[in-house]
Amino acid sequence: MRLTRQLFVSRKKRFKFLFDKLIYKDLPLNAPALKDVEIEKVKESRVTSRNQPRQLPVELADDPRFYAPPKPEERSNYREKPAFLYNKNCRFIEGTKQACFLTKSVRIEGMPENVQQLVSKFETPDESRLLQKAVMKAQMWESTKERLPKRTDPEKPLYRFAREYGIPRDKSLNMLSFDLLRMAEIAVTAKYPNAGKNRRMIFHPHGIATFFKYNESLLSFYLGIDAMITSPSPLPPFLSEERVEASVENIIPSIYPIMPTIDFYKSHNYNLKNASGYYGECNRFPHTLILLNNDDWSEDERQARALVTAMGVTVGHVKRMYPEVKAELPKPMSIQVINLSETTLNFTYFQLNTIDFDDLDTGVKNFVWFDNENVLFEKHLSQPWKDEDSGTRIENLDMEPFKKLLATVGYCAELEDTSSNFKDVLIEL
Repeated sequence: MRLTRQLFVSRKKRFKFLFDKLIYKDLPLNAPALKDVEIEKVKESRVTSRNQPRQLPVELADDPRFYAPPKPEERSNYREKPAFLYNKNCRFIEGTKQACFLTKSVRIEGMPENVQQLVSKFETPDESRLLQKAVMKAQMWESTKERLPKRTDPEKPLYRFAREYGIPRDKSLNMLSFDLLRMAEIAVTAKYPNAGKNRRMIFHPHGIATFFKYNESLLSFYLGIDAMITSPSPLPPFLSEERVEASVENIIPSIYPIMPTIDFYKSHNYNLKNASGYYGECNRFPHTLILLNNDDWSEDERQARALVTAMGVTVGHVKRMYPEVKAELPKPMSIQVINLSETTLNFTYFQLNTIDFDDLDTGVKNFVWFDNENVLFEKHLSQPWKDEDSGTRIENLDMEPFKKLLATVGYCAELEDTSSNFKDVLIEL
């Protein structure tokens, strides 16, 4: 059968895939068979592959939608020797044991004796009522109703909770910490007015970083702190010079074969930086750090983070005060950390005596005090499957953790208030 032009045109829709790619000639009625017709292929249009990058015009060469990040070797901060990077998201698998091994610290349970003596020294008028209002404001009274993540209950893990709305945990922690620190500041200032004038409260200090060597490895710390109390001079040592010298005989428990830097991030791209986080106030020293824990970590892991953060802050200041020192410090440097969780207040006290972290068996050691299990109140969430469910409840408010908070914030306030030159008193100590 001959394929005439009229028949071909009538079947154009059916043979559209041939019509788009072929061209035909206007043949006479006595045209030969299709196989004898010379068919020319149309040049295919250039089809851009999905995986092939598009060629942009010159005026759109800097379009951020098509930005390709440079390779690690092409970046300006690339270095041949890698470094171990630490930030507040590094979670130690061995908790405080690993942190003590990393910081060359001897662990002591409880509070330092100098701070313990101040637990019952500071008082605020109508203290119990103000503390209850601070807790209820952060947990129940705030009018914020944001969508909360779905929760599970260990007593009934298969129960599917309805979507809940309320106060986000990070906002609740910020509100509670602000009220507690304001009450502590009022109590300390009422007893020692000059101390309140000399101190500063810095919220969310940024840029706190330091670095040092550890067993031929380079460690770089980028510390995230929620708040910081500064004083005009560093805190005096928690222990006497004789006790520091006797620490040569102390043995730090090993975590072999695990390396203490196993949870750090190893990278060739890093910057070596040593900064205190507050510029323009070089004459100020850290007094107390405040860490807010909005995560699912255990209290031991949070205390490990507090210890490493305290060590990083003190090492950064020591590098500025004594740039030539490589081992034992001319004078120890102390710092305090308040670890605030949703219902718990924990405390860490650190005394830095040496920055020689290579050999843990020789030389003086650093000291750390952990004061744990300070439950401020109990929060019971609703359990709808129970017959006597009464919703979310706040119970068993304990004043003792708040007393420890007052003692921590008020430490050395008497020296700052009575002495016109606080540095001279510290030199005599």
